[in-house]
Amino acid sequence: MTPVKPRLFLVVLATAVASQDGVVAAGDSVRNFRTRPSAEQRLLPVVGHPVTVQVALIFGTRILDYVFNLCEGKFDFLERLSDNLLLSIISYLDLEDISRLSQTSHRFAKLCMSDKLWEQIVQSACDNITPDMRALAEDMGWRQMFFTNKLQLQRRLRKRKQRQESQRDGPL
Repeated sequence: MTPVKPRLFLVVLATAVASQDGVVAAGDSVRNFRTRPSAEQRLLPVVGHPVTVQVALIFGTRILDYVFNLCEGKFDFLERLSDNLLLSIISYLDLEDISRLSQTSHRFAKLCMSDKLWEQIVQSACDNITPDMRALAEDMGWRQMFFTNKLQLQRRLRKRKQRQESQRDGPL
């Protein structure tokens, strides 16, 4: 019989945050979860609490920040979306909007610069992407390929083909 790995969990209530080990942090009325908490109780006095370090190590600092924001009533629904879904949404934006979005957070900056996004944008802008174009994009990056003009791309494709032909002919 294989050992069962314990599942980690984090419970967030309006008056307390609890983990597997018990209450991590709480307002004044931990025993009375059914009462409506006051604003002070929602703010969870846990900054600097020794258990928050453990929560950060187990669940990550992003989750800890997310929990603090939840407790303060700040709901970031975009944070819950997967990167793939966000990339699909971002691919419909104008270039100017993508540029602005990339300046809002580290996560959006990373997504807006990702090759996956620019591959989607190039594919939507081009009718047909040949295998040579795809290989060139993999070499130079999809974003760079998007911003390179057509004449430069044709020149690079020709050079790439010449290099491949010379490599084939060379070893003989």
